[in-house]
Amino acid sequence: MPPATKPWLPNLIFLNTIVFRSAAATGWLFLSGYLLLAPAASFSNDGTLGWLFSVLGIANWQQRLPLDKLIHFTIFFGLVFLWHRVLMAIPLHKKQQDLWIFLNVAGWCVLGVAIEFLQEALESGRHFDYADMIGNSIGCVAGWWLGKKLTPVETGVATKTNCL
Repeated sequence: MPPATKPWLPNLIFLNTIVFRSAAATGWLFLSGYLLLAPAASFSNDGTLGWLFSVLGIANWQQRLPLDKLIHFTIFFGLVFLWHRVLMAIPLHKKQQDLWIFLNVAGWCVLGVAIEFLQEALESGRHFDYADMIGNSIGCVAGWWLGKKLTPVETGVATKTNCL
């Protein structure tokens, strides 16, 4: 007698994949929003992040290393990459998927430029910087590239993952 099949198992795995990827992307979105729009005072030694950094033993990190551009790159890399993974888990036709991937990258790039204008307009101690815009955009492109490299492709024989 053959073992009982579980027709609901693939649907459960698909649902878990979508939920996990969406939760990770949404969490990164909220963290990024805070880091990009928080008042500059929260990054000082007396602010919330200053307190956290002192607890972790890295209180003087800003004075030692200019990490601002790397942080901008990382934020937008994570946004594009994580939402790319969500979009790749949704079963769509190739043209639809390509359109959503393009909108993902273009949307985050536009937001990366707009956020710099917003930082200046909020008068929260944050300053407009063209280099931050460039870091945001490079992060978007790098996130798309890695997402594309980690996406399975059809070879005609079997599905395999692109090699880095």
